[in-house]
Amino acid sequence: MQLSYCTTCSIFSFSEVATTLERSETACRKLATRARAHVRALRPRRAPATPTPRPGEIYAKHAQLMSAFAAATQSGDLNALTQLLASDVRIVTDGGGRVRAALDVIEGADRAARFLIEVSRKRPGAWWRQEFRTRFANVNGLPGIIVDAPDGPVQTAAFEIEDDVIRALYIVRQSG
Repeated sequence: MQLSYCTTCSIFSFSEVATTLERSETACRKLATRARAHVRALRPRRAPATPTPRPGEIYAKHAQLMSAFAAATQSGDLNALTQLLASDVRIVTDGGGRVRAALDVIEGADRAARFLIEVSRKRPGAWWRQEFRTRFANVNGLPGIIVDAPDGPVQTAAFEIEDDVIRALYIVRQSG
């Protein structure tokens, strides 16, 4: 088992490590210094800082991705939608037992894209109404889309985004 430097230091003193390794305490300190330098060198460098959105706002690049997602879903463009999804994307839906939702998690870009297009085209107008409006917002700490009826929200979709693709989508529906 390989312990990290921090774990090792919190468990053993340098003198205990020196005894175990049959080395001097000075040599063990030098090993630790070299290990720390090695770990620092392997850490990925941070990309230039992007401005953090204010509370309740989302990043512009996330809004662009979600706009492209909505357009591809509504137009039924399977290829475009698949390109926006990670190959191992997961879709989790919840209707609270009162509104139709998928019973199982949908996994994989192809299955997810087909599911999303199918449910949006299955019965046009079955759940979407002209008075509904969409807006971008944070949903449980993730960038998301909220569908509002005049009486309040009827659906939220929270997007887990990584490397400019959607890794997971969490959809919660309620009767409107």
